[in-house]
Amino acid sequence: GDYDGDGRVDLAVGQNSAAPRLFHNLRARPGIRVRLFGSHNNPHAIGAQLRWKSDAGVGRVQEVRAGGGFQSQDASVLVMSQPPYPARLEILWPGGAHTAVEVMEAARELEVGVDGLRRTLK
Repeated sequence: GDYDGDGRVDLAVGQNSAAPRLFHNLRARPGIRVRLFGSHNNPHAIGAQLRWKSDAGVGRVQEVRAGGGFQSQDASVLVMSQPPYPARLEILWPGGAHTAVEVMEAARELEVGVDGLRRTLK
């Protein structure tokens, strides 16, 4: 997850019989942080699929996940690469609903609910 909110994915690792370690990403190009607000029964929108779409094409799918292995936890805020502008963020929500959000070039963080865009942070 993005430990410090700078748009770069960091890595926290727990170790048996040793202190946890944080690998702070300082060099990667910052992306856009995306926070989803799902339904009452799934507030973090686990299972939602996101991708960029633009005139230049379609980006890879990223999925909101709860954890990928034994005692692991994924961040609920995704960091997505900078899209080719102009772009829109396409979201397929758990349950089948679709949302498309136009993204401004100055955007650094998006908050999107099943009802649509909530706010853009610069």
